[in-house]
Amino acid sequence: MSDLDRSRAFFNDVKRLIIKVGTAVVTRADGRLALGRLGALCEQIKDLNSLGYEVIVVTSGAVGLGRQRLKYRRFVNSSFSDLQKPQVDLDGKACAAVGQNSLMALYDTLFSQLDVTSAQLLVTDRDFKNKDFRKQLDETVQSLLALRVIPIFNENDAVSTRKAPYEDSSGIFWDNDSLAALLALELKADLLVLLSDVEGLYSGPPSDPRSKLIHTYIKEIHQSEITFGDKSRVGRGGMTAKVKAAVNAAYAGIPVVITSGYAPENIIKVLQGERVGTLFHQDAHLWAQDKEVSAREMAVAARESSRRLQALSSQDRKKILLDVADALEANEKLINIENEADVVAAQEAGLEKSLISRLALKPGKARQLYFLYI
Repeated sequence: MSDLDRSRAFFNDVKRLIIKVGTAVVTRADGRLALGRLGALCEQIKDLNSLGYEVIVVTSGAVGLGRQRLKYRRFVNSSFSDLQKPQVDLDGKACAAVGQNSLMALYDTLFSQLDVTSAQLLVTDRDFKNKDFRKQLDETVQSLLALRVIPIFNENDAVSTRKAPYEDSSGIFWDNDSLAALLALELKADLLVLLSDVEGLYSGPPSDPRSKLIHTYIKEIHQSEITFGDKSRVGRGGMTAKVKAAVNAAYAGIPVVITSGYAPENIIKVLQGERVGTLFHQDAHLWAQDKEVSAREMAVAARESSRRLQALSSQDRKKILLDVADALEANEKLINIENEADVVAAQEAGLEKSLISRLALKPGKARQLYFLYI
């Protein structure tokens, strides 16, 4: 099957996208900064910015980075006797304050090396309860995007008044995944990409060899079938939080893709319509009604349809042909996308050039088919 998916053709029309970077992407397994991974991500964002996309980033990782720095600071400031005593856990809000400074300094350095300007926007759950704040937020982001500046959002954990458990009926968002979903709605994004440390959503824990990657999430099918693995090694939610945020955004009209932040060029591949990660879309349940059929089933269906056509009047047959012609014209763009995918698959399969040439829809070919039917 080709990597290009018919259900992802709409990515060609995406202009504004929000990219949420998880803590597991920003940091390594030992909690230290994944500098190479973050640098590669910034390069992707720079390329997207150059191509005219409006890119907004929501990043996690501040608390983890802050904890690393404060642990080191406490170590160098402690006497030998102090180190023999039981170590008190570091204050999470102090970690957030220190880490946010470090994280944004890092983004600024990486983007500056790429001749890109970034901006920091810290928000809290309470801010979004203010109508004037939301209006000002939209105006600020619009101004930044018009100047090709990359807005980088993060929840201001250092001064947040919310207490665990974070998810309750009074909250507007509970973590950076739900914040990203909220911003996608507030800022009218065309797409939300949630970066994870795995390829996407699996039917079970990714470590289980029986688990399969779900390319398109269908709430009516997958909601009761998925078994989530352990909570993220870092951050608040892991995949459970991502799926909740993705479902909420998708059913409010914002398509979402959960994909790996480790794989190079993954965001660009998503925008090119490649079948990577897990897609969440409000129309996904309609696509589930389409099923793959075998060559024999198609041949039998064609024979039955031929018999039915022969029994129709000439006027009815003419109307059917005109409807086919109209459908060809209306779906010319989608037909070309599908044809390009078929050509790529044929080339990868090593078919003869003459066969590939016959398969390819050259410019104007769909139009010729239209006139053939009328």
